[in-house]
Amino acid sequence: MISPAPPAPDPVHDAPSGYWEVGGHPNYLLSVDERVVAARELLAQVADTSVTVMMGGEGGVGKEVLARGIHNMSSRSGEPFVSLNAYAVPKAAIARELFGPGGAGKLRTVEGGTLLIHGLELLPDDVRAKLLEWRRKTMGEDGAEPRVILSYEQPSLGRDLAAGMERMWSATGGAVRVEIPPLRDRKEDIPLLANHVLQKYGPFYSSRIRVLRTSFVKFLQGYRWPGNTRELERVIRRYLVIEDEEAIRAELGSKQGPGQLEEDELLDSGARLKEIVARTVARVEARAITGALQRTRWNKKRAAADLGISYKSLLNKIHQYRLES
Repeated sequence: MISPAPPAPDPVHDAPSGYWEVGGHPNYLLSVDERVVAARELLAQVADTSVTVMMGGEGGVGKEVLARGIHNMSSRSGEPFVSLNAYAVPKAAIARELFGPGGAGKLRTVEGGTLLIHGLELLPDDVRAKLLEWRRKTMGEDGAEPRVILSYEQPSLGRDLAAGMERMWSATGGAVRVEIPPLRDRKEDIPLLANHVLQKYGPFYSSRIRVLRTSFVKFLQGYRWPGNTRELERVIRRYLVIEDEEAIRAELGSKQGPGQLEEDELLDSGARLKEIVARTVARVEARAITGALQRTRWNKKRAAADLGISYKSLLNKIHQYRLES
């Protein structure tokens, strides 16, 4: 009897991560930025301990990748990795998701593994208190002590909460805090990451692309990457599929929005003062809207409320600045 042919690979689910290796060690975030290098070295040191990790950074910088790396590097690697995305559930439902009716929530399933909670800044005070109490109760449980990782995306609020929790959790094995800078602030990583994704995914897609042209890499370095490393991976994967550099340039250029010229370039452009002011205001406004959308995971009603504008005004500005994801 002839066996049926295996199913075709699913590029989304079957392909390996494009930004989670360096030097053959699959548990490090690929980067040459000294801040990221210091963060991954610290996390490697605490990986096989029960120290709580608090991790800050914009969406797409690789926080979950790091969290899974911490889990995989530790003796917990064979235990459950349980994740709760607080950005994706109503605030009133967070406690139920974690603790569940009769204690049947995610905390029950983590056992001696790792619990990752995205959205530290969204956790109500009573939930943080109950989480701390749960952590105290699970300390030293026959070598099956769970690890807790908390991430946040709103720097000012998240840092304050993380600092406070760091002090509170000192009696539960302690805590460490790291922040991963956005990709736009570490442009030297872009060639490294882009070429790494190319090498990882090229054979998967049977692409003819073998290298990235220097001019194309410089173009990529000039883009602001609102979606950070996740967006870069998605763009390079698309490039490998369509093999059309100009199409990628056009797509990213349309997302830049108006006024993306740097200040010096704009001032040297010979534009009149009124135009310079208009472009500058537009650039800042587009960045503010992009930031609000990222923080709310593109929940436009929440973003409009955070920005203090109407929902209709936000939709108009998203269209005006071509910010649709």
